[in-house]
Amino acid sequence: MHKILLVFILSLFINSAFGQYNQGARLTAMGNASAAVKDIWSLNANPAGITSQKSPVAALNYARYLFGDELSEQSFAFVLPFNNNFAGVSINRYGISEFNEIKAGFGLAKSFGEDLSIGVKANVHQIKITNYGNATTFSVDAGVNYALSQQIGLGLYVNNPSSQAYKATNAETYIPTAVHLGATYTPSNKLILAATISKDFERKFDVGVGVDYKFYELLSLRGGLSAKPFKQYFGIGLNYQKLIMDIAVESHPQIGYTPQIGLSYAF
Repeated sequence: MHKILLVFILSLFINSAFGQYNQGARLTAMGNASAAVKDIWSLNANPAGITSQKSPVAALNYARYLFGDELSEQSFAFVLPFNNNFAGVSINRYGISEFNEIKAGFGLAKSFGEDLSIGVKANVHQIKITNYGNATTFSVDAGVNYALSQQIGLGLYVNNPSSQAYKATNAETYIPTAVHLGATYTPSNKLILAATISKDFERKFDVGVGVDYKFYELLSLRGGLSAKPFKQYFGIGLNYQKLIMDIAVESHPQIGYTPQIGLSYAF
């Protein structure tokens, strides 16, 4: 009975590909205000944002949804810089054994000088429901980052502009088509303020704001808010040489708290 209820709840959230776009613990803690923030997990947001990586980086992320004993999300990302080009791969798996989604993608980005970067990412999506079968589809994401000055950055990205969807009639879900516009303000090398306005074509406008403050060289504190629905975020980052650990907690009005942890290593 418990699993039947959990699958039912999952079916409500999965209609919007709920689990496929985890942006890692750092960006989550900043309210997912990620359009203009550069990070390895920009692979799952604005692919142009991976151009901040100075060396090959691998990252893992794990999120646990507390309203279900088995419901979790596992994510992997890898970015390889070469010349002024950047290649990245990401894999996300979300759900339980009876009901899960997988999204895998390959991204390419390029820097044009110090101010402009452009990225594109191709994705394959698969949904699997026990006793109902599988469905697969494809999508593309594209984005751009532009630095107005050393303090102000702008970002714009689009998910699934061609409105691809699952073809199977027994998979009642869609791949969101959404536009995200954001900005960052970096008054010092310790502080980043970020904001993103998002419009999913099937939903109302959403706004996310976040802050990342490097309290000490080894410790960063983060927080954020988003509007639709109203969610609160908090997180920390621990930096030790080439290893970074990020921790975040998201508070959702319907599903409660979702903690997550991420590890990344720069080679």
